[in-house]
Amino acid sequence: MKKLLFILLICIVSACQNDEQDPGQKGLAASIENSDYDGKKVVMIIVDTMMGSLVDSALQEESMPALQFLVENGQYYKELVSPFPTMSVTIESTLLTGEMADKHKVPGLYWYDQSEDRLVNYGSSFQTWLALGVKTSMHDALYKLNNQHLSQNVTTLFEDLEEKGLSSGAINTVIYQGKDKHKLKIPGFINEALGIPNAIETKGPDLLAFGKLAVPDVLEETDFSDGVFSRYGLNDKFSAEVMEALIKEGKQPDFTLIFLPDFDKKAHRHSPHYLKGFEETDQYLQGILNAYGSWEDALEENIFIVLGDHGSDKLTEDEEELTINLQNLYSEFTSAQLGDPVHKGNIAFGINQRMAYIYDPYDTEILPYLGQQAMQDKRVAFAAWMDKEEAGNWVTVISPDSDTMFRFKPEGEWLDKYGQSWSIDGDTGILSVEADEITGQISYQDYPDVLNQLYTSFLSHEAKKVVLAAEPGYSFWGDTLPTYPDGGEHGGIHKNDTLTALVIAGTDKEPEKLRILDLKDYVMELFSEEAGLDGQAER
Repeated sequence: MKKLLFILLICIVSACQNDEQDPGQKGLAASIENSDYDGKKVVMIIVDTMMGSLVDSALQEESMPALQFLVENGQYYKELVSPFPTMSVTIESTLLTGEMADKHKVPGLYWYDQSEDRLVNYGSSFQTWLALGVKTSMHDALYKLNNQHLSQNVTTLFEDLEEKGLSSGAINTVIYQGKDKHKLKIPGFINEALGIPNAIETKGPDLLAFGKLAVPDVLEETDFSDGVFSRYGLNDKFSAEVMEALIKEGKQPDFTLIFLPDFDKKAHRHSPHYLKGFEETDQYLQGILNAYGSWEDALEENIFIVLGDHGSDKLTEDEEELTINLQNLYSEFTSAQLGDPVHKGNIAFGINQRMAYIYDPYDTEILPYLGQQAMQDKRVAFAAWMDKEEAGNWVTVISPDSDTMFRFKPEGEWLDKYGQSWSIDGDTGILSVEADEITGQISYQDYPDVLNQLYTSFLSHEAKKVVLAAEPGYSFWGDTLPTYPDGGEHGGIHKNDTLTALVIAGTDKEPEKLRILDLKDYVMELFSEEAGLDGQAER
């Protein structure tokens, strides 16, 4: 998500301010007024790249009093599993729908839309947007992502809560699909330069705040840090200020999802373990807790869920060594120039930092060869592709360190810790899966929930593809993409990418499964226990 915010910032900063007010968000006040809910409200705060090692260090140093207060008065988990790819657009889609990408259909930050024969990119870099077309990419990020690409066959947490008569809000999240109409106001001359409207209509929860693009009408008289020198509100400070104002003015929704994006940028540049940068997050957590009068009052009135969206892998220092150049690896093939129809080449790349999709747009049955080609580079952990057979869709996985292969598909005699059953065959060590023949149980080591994560990624979009995963310390690279020598990166499926932290305070109810996939159901259960949600009349 942080890359999307960065790109939007560039576009906005290059423009003049447009202070014209558009009517739009009028549903929140009515939602609060009409709600009969009198239980604890739920505040969910996503801290980008918050990992257990960072939380442990902060607790040891006693350097983050707000986070420490929540941990000491609640539950703390170090191994919350993210979906795959570990990019914020896919993660937020899974969090809000309770489905993996095979159902919500947001396959990553960078992917091939076969129906339009083009690459979609929500914000890897401004250079990527220039190559693909700024107008098209901005439309993808600001409109299509929530209104078309996110499947209309699944419902979000916001929509489900509204069906139960509860109000909800999203602050600086990229995924926010709901039932209420909102307008994203495009500042300055961007609409004229790109030929786009000065306001983009979208659908979200009762309250939607997205930097200066969407300031809720219920707070239109409030001053926020959303000027040019404050990145137009696309930062932690704006997120916290909006929440503080909602609390103080009695406009807090029953459920609020808040995104704090700033630490991820520091983790990329410095290190995933950059404690000093992580500690700055606490001032915003303190501000939210202080808005209730006392921190004890905050827990009396709310359930707080603070989580990271993904982990981050420490990259090697040498830039040339850390980057796996896919153009060089597949030099015998051609790929279309960015911005051209994908079919002008014989393959295409959808690079999500530490994972990559390698596409066969003509369906020429070269997937096994593309996978084998990647085995030339020992920095590639494995390659996988899906074989569609009469007996079911098997996924085949190979690795540079093994002369054999591993195959799996859903439904079978093997059961994992999440209650998912699988058929497996071959060398389980390729994915560090351990199979106990006595109990019929399989366990995951280096790749938490890897079978579910990999399988659903193949069904997330139609194009024929190979999935590549990078070894720790390395990242995939293509023209226009940034690199972070000696810094941090994610996107991959290794536990370094997929394990993040979770803190819950204000309730004794524990989550049954420690996956972001299961948090939507957990939140709905919290409301049910607080006030008999199932028996409430719908609005």
